[in-house]
Amino acid sequence: MVPDSMRVRLHLRRVRVLEVLVDVPERLEVRVADTRPVVRCPHCGHKTARVHDRRTKPVRDLPVSGRPVVLHWLRRRCACDGCGARFLEAHPEFEGDVTRRFARQLVRDAKAMSIREVARRHRLSWHSIMGLVAAWATVVVAHRRRQRCRVLLVDETSLRRGHRYVTVLEDGETGAVLGMVRDRDERALSSFFVEQGRRWCRQVEVVVSDGSKSYKAAIDRHLGHATHVLDRFHVVRWFALGLIEVRRRIQRSEPRGKVKPAFVPEIFRARFILLARADHLDDHRRERLEHLLVRHPELDAAWRMLQELHALYLADDLAGFDAALERFADLYDQHGLPEFYEVVNTLITWFPEIRAYHERGPVSNGRLEGTNNKLGVLKRMAYGFVNADNFAARGLLLCPGRPT
Repeated sequence: MVPDSMRVRLHLRRVRVLEVLVDVPERLEVRVADTRPVVRCPHCGHKTARVHDRRTKPVRDLPVSGRPVVLHWLRRRCACDGCGARFLEAHPEFEGDVTRRFARQLVRDAKAMSIREVARRHRLSWHSIMGLVAAWATVVVAHRRRQRCRVLLVDETSLRRGHRYVTVLEDGETGAVLGMVRDRDERALSSFFVEQGRRWCRQVEVVVSDGSKSYKAAIDRHLGHATHVLDRFHVVRWFALGLIEVRRRIQRSEPRGKVKPAFVPEIFRARFILLARADHLDDHRRERLEHLLVRHPELDAAWRMLQELHALYLADDLAGFDAALERFADLYDQHGLPEFYEVVNTLITWFPEIRAYHERGPVSNGRLEGTNNKLGVLKRMAYGFVNADNFAARGLLLCPGRPT
């Protein structure tokens, strides 16, 4: 060795350094070989030490002091004494053109930056990085799906806004994403359940979803034994639509275009206060709301009806739920606001799933909504996705969840 050089220790299992080929500030290249004297034939399992020839394969390793490292693997091509077949030896520390530890580092980097940026930083191709991410995601999701899932959360997120969607399934207890399936219909969700198998489906006790009839059909078909709970956020949003329509009708003082403004400014400015729960109002906003409701009886009736609908979820048990529902029915019979017709129809249609919120404890899709927010950040970081499989692979690695 030249005086200014040093010996290299790679810390790789069963890898022997033969010589240092290049040791300059710009890069480091090392010739290595397998330490095993014999290898096992992948065809018949017979051990052999007979070498037909040797071929050099370049393998990228973790950089050292900012220098890219290339290992020139002197790979043996062996001849089996048992079956006579010839084969190239494999090594557990090498995965394709990179070492295993370098592949893990590339996957970790892909969680925090775009694939293009990872490829540029490490001087590799985009397809190589994406292939490693997809392969690792396949291993990770296979391990997650073998675990028991008691609470399953189902929701959709857009791959491209207004165009393509994927269905996201998450473990409600750990927060780990179990799968991301193309589309948001019954067929998409059923395909996931069929792939999981009946044994896994029987272990699911609670399913939480939004008000999608397609999801409901798939859940009733494959998870009919489980308790189906409608997500609280979506139900409250439906309830609020009745009050919103009443407020819009009352605030419209003249037909559009006749006068400016064509609405009552006082009612329009109070649109957010009207949607707030009574226990969330401070003294100032409560006083302001009381002055408004006194002058508009129909708005007052709609606000009180919405508060009773909020009480369905604020109840401590099923008895409180039934009492709040009865108070809402009395107000509805007394005032009969047409804007609440659709609210009542929705309540009747989804009544078992809404009432199930108290039957199996307070569960919601809140955890999955947070996951969708992380997936939204991922889409912005990657400047959008075209391939749903690539989006699913990166999303699965980004949302590992945590043990309960």
